[in-house]
Amino acid sequence: MTANTIGVAGLPNARLSARLASLTELTKIGFGRAGPDGFSTELLTEAELLLRRSGERLRMSGSHTVVALAGGTGSGKSTLFNALSGANFSPVGVTRPTTKHSHACVWGMEGAAPLLDWLGVQRRHRYARASALDEGEASLNGLLLLDLPDHDSVVSGSAALVDRLVKMADMLVWVLDPLKYADASVHRRYLVPLAGHTAVISVVLNKVDALSVEQAADCESDLRRLLEAEGLAETKVLVTSSTTGTGLGELRRVLAGAVAARQAATDRIEADVDALLERFAVYAGDRVPGWQPPEAPAQVIGGASPSEAVPSPERAVGEGHPGNGNGHPARTEPVPEAPVPDWQPWQTTAAPTLPPSAAQPPWADASPDTDDAGHTAEDPTIYVPAGPAGILTAAFAQAAGVAAVTETLNGLRERSAAGYIGWPPGRLAARLVGRKPARKPLAADPAAAPQAQQADIDNAITVFAGEVGGSLPEPWSRTVLTAARSRADGVQAALGAAVGQGLPPRDKVTGWWRLIALAQWLLMLLTLAGLVWIVLILSFGQSHAAHKPPSLIRDLSLAPWLGVMVAALLVLGWLISSWCRNMVVLAADRERELAVHAILARVGAVASDLVLVPVGRELADYERFRTELTAARDRSL
Repeated sequence: MTANTIGVAGLPNARLSARLASLTELTKIGFGRAGPDGFSTELLTEAELLLRRSGERLRMSGSHTVVALAGGTGSGKSTLFNALSGANFSPVGVTRPTTKHSHACVWGMEGAAPLLDWLGVQRRHRYARASALDEGEASLNGLLLLDLPDHDSVVSGSAALVDRLVKMADMLVWVLDPLKYADASVHRRYLVPLAGHTAVISVVLNKVDALSVEQAADCESDLRRLLEAEGLAETKVLVTSSTTGTGLGELRRVLAGAVAARQAATDRIEADVDALLERFAVYAGDRVPGWQPPEAPAQVIGGASPSEAVPSPERAVGEGHPGNGNGHPARTEPVPEAPVPDWQPWQTTAAPTLPPSAAQPPWADASPDTDDAGHTAEDPTIYVPAGPAGILTAAFAQAAGVAAVTETLNGLRERSAAGYIGWPPGRLAARLVGRKPARKPLAADPAAAPQAQQADIDNAITVFAGEVGGSLPEPWSRTVLTAARSRADGVQAALGAAVGQGLPPRDKVTGWWRLIALAQWLLMLLTLAGLVWIVLILSFGQSHAAHKPPSLIRDLSLAPWLGVMVAALLVLGWLISSWCRNMVVLAADRERELAVHAILARVGAVASDLVLVPVGRELADYERFRTELTAARDRSL
């Protein structure tokens, strides 16, 4: 049985099945965060029991309405039960308490046996009222009337039996007597907790035959005052006497109306759900500060298919943003076909059993890219506001020393290039003054990258968690902080690796550096050749000028021209070196910018994988909790 087929047994209510489905999701979310500082274990247990009880009742006969007569000792409920049944089915005596077991009278037994078994009524205490023999009883056909033990009985097990059947009955009729109608035990223990169940509760002031008319009116007025003070102002109050028959006709009409409407079972479940939702509401607050929901909701309550629930990558790109309204990139994994719907606790008579992983926080899931149903999960970082996420990334970058590391790139690159593009005479001069240029390029060794301080990392995470979840109600503010810190131990090493991997690659030498070095040495050789030529001319030109004709090494007229050539070569080499140095500076600036972008991108990935993703999963569950709570509260068809 699924959410779409529930109620086939005779209690159809499409909205109720949707509300129970939402309550199931609320319970699952709560169990992952249960504990002294989290969701109330008592609340979650009650919700689980309600889901199971509702599923069991909805699978029972929808043509019968279970009405329980409840009251204390001496209230006359057994006498009233017999008067309504038309026979002495339930024993009445002087000794109290008299009713030790639950008794049932059924108008129309067909299909009632499984319901009686579910209620736990023993076979010897089941009575059939054949309405065909009593024409006046036809309006009660489908009524299953229970006479419960006294709620204040000293008999062992009676109080527990009453508590169980009070929760299982479709409609409750509390029978009070004039002497104990204000008994605090019945009001505090039963009536006050059922303040939201006025549609399925009636209160009977019985034994009015022992009072005068004025006394009966005073008691009725005082009883109404008490009920109004307890939030039960709309509860029907009837005045009856089992002995004289006063008010029995009106009580029969109330019961006949409930039987004819066949809404008591669903109304009771709806009221029980409403009562639990009020207790769940304390765990839901406002939306996460600064977060904007995506234009296409991740989940649509009411049966949308997974392909409709997750926005397509084409739509995200076509809208001109990274895929959501929070500045985070959207994942583009394909969405597989939806599997068979999960088994729900309100769809079976067996007690629901939570999987072992249900008690673990969502960020501890070993398969972060798939949900419990096997669907490809959406990117959880879309639930993290962009502002705090950007601040966290900047804090991580500062803790990793990104600015200090990248600021040294220009000088190191220029010194590395100087060994190739520098003018050899200039390098010689630098060596003479003791400034030796670095020929070894910068090495991208992650182990050599500075390590971020763990204290700075922890402080950044704490500030981030406070910005994102500080205003959320408990336990969400605590679980957001726990999620943010869940992988903090790996941030330091990851940041060091991110900085190291973002630095320029090892042994990077630009090709044109080598060409310039070759050209500079060629110019140097020409300069040296020119100087040697000048020396030869000056040496041989004077001594042999009178004996031999002029030649290339004896022609003194060539010396000035050779001097000009040497000077031109020196100037050309210096100009080439200066021009190349400017080009290296520009290239180093560009390289530094690329390194900064690469390192920041890796730092952002570290922040996303180790902090934003766990926090995003927690915030996604918080938003899903708010959505399911809203859906569960919706009683419209």
